[in-house]
Amino acid sequence: MNTIFKPHDEWEPYIDIDQHGKLTLSNIEFTTTNLCNMRCSHCAVGYTLLTKELPAIPADEIIRKLDEVETLRTMSFTGGEPLLTKKGIKDNLLPLLKYAKSRGIKTQVNSNLTLPMSHYELVAPYLDVMHISHNWCDEKEFVETGFAMMEKTPSVEYRGNLYRNIFDNARELSKGGMFVSAETMLNRNTVPFMEKIHHEVANEMLCKRHEIHPMYASDFAESLETIGLDEYRKVINEILDYRNKDIWVLFGTLPFYPCSRDERDLALINRINNASNTTMRNDVDGRSRMNLNIFSGDISVTDFSDDGQAFGNIKNESLTQIYKRWLDSNISKSINCHCPAVKCLGANVIVKNMYYPETEFVSGSIK
Repeated sequence: MNTIFKPHDEWEPYIDIDQHGKLTLSNIEFTTTNLCNMRCSHCAVGYTLLTKELPAIPADEIIRKLDEVETLRTMSFTGGEPLLTKKGIKDNLLPLLKYAKSRGIKTQVNSNLTLPMSHYELVAPYLDVMHISHNWCDEKEFVETGFAMMEKTPSVEYRGNLYRNIFDNARELSKGGMFVSAETMLNRNTVPFMEKIHHEVANEMLCKRHEIHPMYASDFAESLETIGLDEYRKVINEILDYRNKDIWVLFGTLPFYPCSRDERDLALINRINNASNTTMRNDVDGRSRMNLNIFSGDISVTDFSDDGQAFGNIKNESLTQIYKRWLDSNISKSINCHCPAVKCLGANVIVKNMYYPETEFVSGSIK
């Protein structure tokens, strides 16, 4: 009998349920810079970007807080562009990457991959996943959209070179053995070009994984048009038709659940489950992950603050204390849905509000 190959996803929050019997703080996402060389119209943190870096909390103080979290197994680094400056890499990023390596914690850096190769070589010995975004239908869109929110844009030639850097860097890093994972967000702009984008990710960039996620209408992306569930379902089925079976396809925050009464949803989930080298990820945000801003010390639950305020600060509390307060909050309880029979943790707040505003998800409804 043939066994369907399913890659192991270290960032899957259900691992915590299997290991600890409950939701657990196992992933910290760090905001390690507020600088970026781009201003993408779909950026999820665009309004927080600055032109001058703030002083960071010393790395040893942050590490002391991390030492208290025995369940920590993954760490992610975002910005801004975390690899923009070599000073930022050496001062803010490398100490945390080296610490993670010493503890056997898996790491991921989110980069636009437009920078000189020397920036990536600094982190390569300590990094498990180079996570990039590829939401571009062509170079022209990159040149226009990738700098749409910038007051003074570089020359078209310069921007075009950055676009080509993405392909060259991804290919070189992949050939060198790095695990490069490209994420594409489904929205009205990307859907018509998904087959082309997937071909580029798999065959030109030589990425080992292609992640497919929904586009959230927030921050700079608040004006971008999201797609409805019918179109979403159709696109996923099409991706499964033409995908390169040699590359891992990961569907993150997939807005279809085993408790659905729509047979089309169940058929899609079944198709994904029966496809080799293809996985679904329960949403990490609000389950096993919190974000730590290394400049302010603020802790937030990514995408889930009602009023934009932090849940706490590491200068005053431990990470586990802040995480417990999140789990006890009304907003957390409103999405804390769990069906062990299918290892599903339900919808996050944004997906629920966007696609299922009137639906009540009930734990244990799938036996």
